[in-house]
Amino acid sequence: MNIAILGCGEVGLLYARAFSAAGHRILCCDPNPRPAATAFCAEFGLPLFESVGPWLQEAEAVMSCVFGSLSLSLAEAALPHMRTSALFADMTTCDPDDIRLAARAAAERGPDYADIAIMGAIALSGLKTSLLAAGTGSAMAATIFASIDAPIKVIDGVAGDAAAIKILRSIFTKGVEALAVECLLAAQENGVMDRLFDALGDIDANPLRETLEAFVRTHAVHAPRRLKEVEEAERQLHKVGLPSDVLPGVRARFQRTCDAMTRGPIGIPNPTANEALAWLRADIARDASQDL
Repeated sequence: MNIAILGCGEVGLLYARAFSAAGHRILCCDPNPRPAATAFCAEFGLPLFESVGPWLQEAEAVMSCVFGSLSLSLAEAALPHMRTSALFADMTTCDPDDIRLAARAAAERGPDYADIAIMGAIALSGLKTSLLAAGTGSAMAATIFASIDAPIKVIDGVAGDAAAIKILRSIFTKGVEALAVECLLAAQENGVMDRLFDALGDIDANPLRETLEAFVRTHAVHAPRRLKEVEEAERQLHKVGLPSDVLPGVRARFQRTCDAMTRGPIGIPNPTANEALAWLRADIARDASQDL
C-alpha cells in the first residue's frame, strides 16, 4: 500500500519507519524536515515533498501527523488532491470540532476519514502506544495499523469522538502528572519518599474506575472536611519553601463544592457517582443562571 505521511516529526517518522519495514511504500511530506526525516528518505530512496499536491493521487492512505493547530487547514488542503477511494487519517492532538469539520469535508469529496487518537506517550511506548479510532475510515485504519502490530481500538462513534476522549484523558493524566511533581518535591524535601509510596499503596488496590467513582461520590458528601486537608497541605508546602501551582486549583474546586452544599445539599447519604455528578452539574447551571 502507498501511505503518505504528512509531518515527519517524532510521530510521523516513527510510523513511517514501521510502515516501510512492513512493506508499504512511503511518501513523506514536511515543509521543514528535520535531519532524521531527510536521512530516512535518503536511506530508502523515498520522496520527500514540501507541500501537499497532485502527488497525493499516488497514496491509498494519508496520515496527518502535524501539530494540532494545523490539523484542519492541512486536511482541507490535502483532500482535493486525494483519490476518492483513499483514507485520510488524522493523528494530531487538536480540537475535536476541527476533526468533525475535516470529516465533513472528506465526506463531501469522497475519501473516508479516520480520527486516530494516540492514547499515551510515543516517546515512552513507541509503536506499543495504544490508538483509538473513530469515523468512517476507522476499520480501514485498523487494518493498516494491524500490519505493524500497533494496538488500535475502533470505538462506536463518529470522527471527533476519539479526539474528545483523548482530551478528557489528558485532564486526568496531566493533572496527576502536575500533582506528582508537587507531591514528590515535598516528599523529597521532607526525606520521606519511600514511606510516602508505602502510604500510597492503597490507591491502586482497586480498579481505576472504582477509585475515581469513589472519589466523586464521596466528594459530594465530605468536601468540607477534605477542604481542610487541602488547606493544610498547601500550608506545608509553603512551610518548606515550595511553590504550589496545583493545590490552589484543588482548593478552589473543593470550595466550589462546599458552596454548592450551602446552597442546596445533595440530600442523599450515599450517592452514586452519577448522582453526585448530576448534583454538581445542576449547581453549576444554577450558579451560571444567577450570573445572567
